This record gives sequence, structure tokens and C-alpha cells, in this order.
Amino acid sequence: MTASRRFHLSWPALIVALLAVAFCLRLGAWQLSRAAEKETLVENVRSRADQAPVPLKQLLKMPDPAHYPVVLSGQFDNRYNLLLDNRVVDGVAGYYLLTLFNSDDHYALLVNRGWLPRGRQRAVLPEIEPINGHVTITGHSYLYSSKTFTLAEDNLAQAQWPLRVQKVEMQAIGHLLGVELAPFEIRVSPDAKLESKTQLPRPWQDATEAIMGPQRHRAYALQWFALATMALVVFVAASFRKTA
Repeated sequence: MTASRRFHLSWPALIVALLAVAFCLRLGAWQLSRAAEKETLVENVRSRADQAPVPLKQLLKMPDPAHYPVVLSGQFDNRYNLLLDNRVVDGVAGYYLLTLFNSDDHYALLVNRGWLPRGRQRAVLPEIEPINGHVTITGHSYLYSSKTFTLAEDNLAQAQWPLRVQKVEMQAIGHLLGVELAPFEIRVSPDAKLESKTQLPRPWQDATEAIMGPQRHRAYALQWFALATMALVVFVAASFRKTA
């Protein structure tokens, strides 16, 4: 007599399988919604980049002032440099260099001049070239996310300049400097001639490169849908048992 396989329904197993499928489908749907949001964001960033430079006064009134082209004139305050830690370029660890800038129209803001390598000894900070005199800067506005993950909190109570930070908090840094900082930084255009010596690398040629693309979200969604299918297949396969 040959054994045959019959379907045996186990309610606990069914409940677990349905919960797993529902969980995976929900995450897959969330990733698809994020993909749609990112498509809209990328479209907005690219459309803003094609606009004429926006005056600072107008930019400060906008609810979303990120990724607009800007032209600034004024002077750097070389006493106050920030080194934004954990910025990796071409596999090399380093910092973004942000320097306090006082514009001709009396606004204080941070200008991101570019990337500096960290060097072999972390305790030794890189040498920073001062930029003296009146300068004109071309770049674009950039707004940091309030949800930035950091390995440690910055201790601004005992600040020493140049100041190494894990994240840029404009309000806290402005309080430290005794000025009202603009809520965004200005990232200098990659082709701008700013330093008198070698120009710093500025790895933000396309502002959309810093955004996780919609394609990646769709790939994650596909993975979650595949896991949902796998959970269902495993449940069905396990429910067929041999009978005499």
C-alpha cells in the first residue's frame, strides 16, 4: 500500500502564516508608496535646480527651502569652522568643511566648502585654508534631516574650533555662535573656484544623488512581496502530510 499526501489544516500554523504574509505585504506596499514619494521629490529637486538663483530673503520665507540655486556675496569668518564627521568619498573617510559666512545683506549662514580627508590619526584635525576678503559664492541650499542617525551626541558645551560634529543642528550651533543662522547650509558648486590652492572635492554634482532613488524602494518592495509568497508556499507545503 503506497502512502499518499493529504492537506491537514493547522489553525495555529495558518494564523502565523497569514500574519507573516500580511506583514510582508504591508511593508511591500509601504516601499511602493515611498517610491512614489521619491519620484515626486526627485522631480522637484531637478525642477528647482533649473531655476534662477533665489535671493536669501525670499529663500528664508519658504516652507521648504532646500535644493534652490543661490548666489551669495560676503565674507567668511575663518574663526568658525565645522567638520561634519563620517563623510566618505571614494572609500576614504573624512569631513565636510562648513565655515560661517556673513552675507552682504546681513544674514549669517554656514557654507559647505567641500570634503577634507581625515588622515591617519583621528585626533589630528586637517589643516583648513582660510578664505579672506570679499567673495561671491554660487551653490545650492541644502536642508539636513532632523532624523539623522549618529553614533554619539555632540557636546557643544565645551566647543573648540574647528568644531568636529556628528550632525549639523543649525539652532544649537547658532546659539553657540551667538547669531541667528539660516536653517539651511549652502553647498558650493563643484566647479566654483574658492580656495587659492587645490579646490576641495564637492561630491554633490547632482542633488538627487543623495536621495535613495525610487528604483531601490521598488526593489525592496519586490523582496517583501517575494517573502510573502514564500511564507504562503511554505505553509501550504508543510500542510501536506503523508498518510498510509
